[in-house]
Amino acid sequence: MRKRIEDEFTTLSISRQRKYQLRMQRDKRCTECGEKAEQGSRCLKHLIKARERQRDKRGLKRRYLNTLSYRLESIAA
Repeated sequence: MRKRIEDEFTTLSISRQRKYQLRMQRDKRCTECGEKAEQGSRCLKHLIKARERQRDKRGLKRRYLNTLSYRLESIAA
């Protein structure tokens, strides 16, 4: 049986998913996959997915090229 995690989030009355996200943010890891987060709370792959998902949802055509995801994408390329 696995040992129970004892940290600052253990006693909070929130869901286990939210506790996972808070632990990942504390450790500077992506809150969705656990990979190392560049900046913010997500890895580059999930930053790009979230950006495009928002553009589709809101019906946006313009691209804001100075946002974090575009800058990190250009550095990685």
